[in-house]
Amino acid sequence: MSDDVDDQFRDIVSRQLADLDAADIDESTFAETEPDPVLPPPPTRTVYELTAPRSWAPPPEDDDFVPPPPLPPARSPSTVAWMGILTVVAGIVILVGVVLGRLSSWWGTPVGLLSVCAGVVVLFTRLPKNHGPDNGARV
Repeated sequence: MSDDVDDQFRDIVSRQLADLDAADIDESTFAETEPDPVLPPPPTRTVYELTAPRSWAPPPEDDDFVPPPPLPPARSPSTVAWMGILTVVAGIVILVGVVLGRLSSWWGTPVGLLSVCAGVVVLFTRLPKNHGPDNGARV
């Protein structure tokens, strides 16, 4: 089949070029006007070889760490602190009741907000005033 295709191609080309005379074609038209570009040589390839196995080892551990003494057990909150906590919780419960529509908003909203604020103020007043001799930085 390829011979048949080749023959058909030769016929088509000969018919298209039949009007050209061999004398009209100058060999200089086919001469190369520019030389083929010269490609630069490929870069040299650098090969890295391991000459020795890895020699890194972790440093020896320091065994001179002494843990700090444990903190003393926490004291239970005083009665005033418990009252501040309960006041905050009661205010939140009242505000949730207002939001859910179980309580009237004309008295529930101000009472709930005042209760939460009063509880927070009580808890802040219970915080210790002095924090000890250091500035709180730990190393």
